[in-house]
Amino acid sequence: MNHAPFVMKVAFYQPSNINQARNAAHIQYIATRPGADRGELNIGDDLDADPGTAAGHAKYMDERPGSHGLFGPESETPDLREVQRELKNHNGIVWRMVLSLKEEDAVRLGYTAREAWEKALRASMPEAAAKMGIQESNLKWVAAFHQAQGHPHVHVVIWEKTPQRSKGVLSFGERKDLRRVFVREIYAEERLALTAEKSAIRDLIRDTARKDILSVIREIKKASLEVRALAGQEPGLSPTLLPKTREELLNQLKGLSSIMPGKGRIALAYMPTEVKEKAREISDWILRQPGFLASVDKYKELAKQLAAHHTLRTEALNRAAEKAYEDIRDRVAQIVLRGAAAIKAVESKERELDITKLTNYVWRSAWRALERERLRAEAQVLLAAEREMQRKKREAEREGKSREI
Repeated sequence: MNHAPFVMKVAFYQPSNINQARNAAHIQYIATRPGADRGELNIGDDLDADPGTAAGHAKYMDERPGSHGLFGPESETPDLREVQRELKNHNGIVWRMVLSLKEEDAVRLGYTAREAWEKALRASMPEAAAKMGIQESNLKWVAAFHQAQGHPHVHVVIWEKTPQRSKGVLSFGERKDLRRVFVREIYAEERLALTAEKSAIRDLIRDTARKDILSVIREIKKASLEVRALAGQEPGLSPTLLPKTREELLNQLKGLSSIMPGKGRIALAYMPTEVKEKAREISDWILRQPGFLASVDKYKELAKQLAAHHTLRTEALNRAAEKAYEDIRDRVAQIVLRGAAAIKAVESKERELDITKLTNYVWRSAWRALERERLRAEAQVLLAAEREMQRKKREAEREGKSREI
């Protein structure tokens, strides 16, 4: 298994009836397979607008029903069938690439969603193609981002408008140059941030007495923990939403939408009892799904660890874990309500809704809500342990001084 932070794989396919058919099938695969990032509805956090009004309705509408995960050099979404037809009749070489990051790096660098990869590839593909001897005016490419946990990656398919290159294999130098182009673009912002951080630390160390440097470093780490404990941190990728689970989620959202009020604020606290119960039931179902359950268990255990600083009574610790679960369940229930409201708003106008984007929104938003709270609780536990260690250290120092006296 390759543990490099950035992985680039390249394959090429010479023109033949079999390869042309395979290239067309590959486009279908990368654009529509489970895990392909097709985007999600931009429902937003301020859902006070009444879905029965024009303004409220606009929040829930998607402009491209039946979307897929394909993107290319232009902002307009490529026509999947047209791309397949073109590749099926293409008489030149087709290159397929996979560009992959470790999940922790993708989270840190902001490459956990399609939009970041679109920006990076649009900026780097002309130069990358030039390293292959392909002029930008003769370049064709499409790509799709797959939100695979552990190794988020993007599939890129490249070909020439007018076939000119006869050699498919890339030399060692060409591969090295290609890799350098992509790495430079993907890590650009981090390199700038690291340069600024190194300069700041260097200035801090220069202005600080040597004996205080370690204490300054400890304070920096503590400040970082405090920020994480307050605001959490960027969560990793959500578990893949498989077709069967997507269908079940959609059916549950439709059931909820059918009993929701037609007007009023979309907030769990203001919903009728029947709607609250149904939203929480769906939330429970989501949090029991594989991939969610392990994170839920960790979150409840962290809640116990935090409560243990105040009591060791088993029933109190269990209650703290249950309270933590109820809080996150209601956060997810609020997300579920938004998804159901989107269905109700669209059905009332007899318009189409992109089901994939809607279910993606609910699924991924639920995961982000859970993971942010878990990561925040994790930082709180570490911060509490740090404070306890410092308290014991101060007590030991006081004892030492009293003995000297």
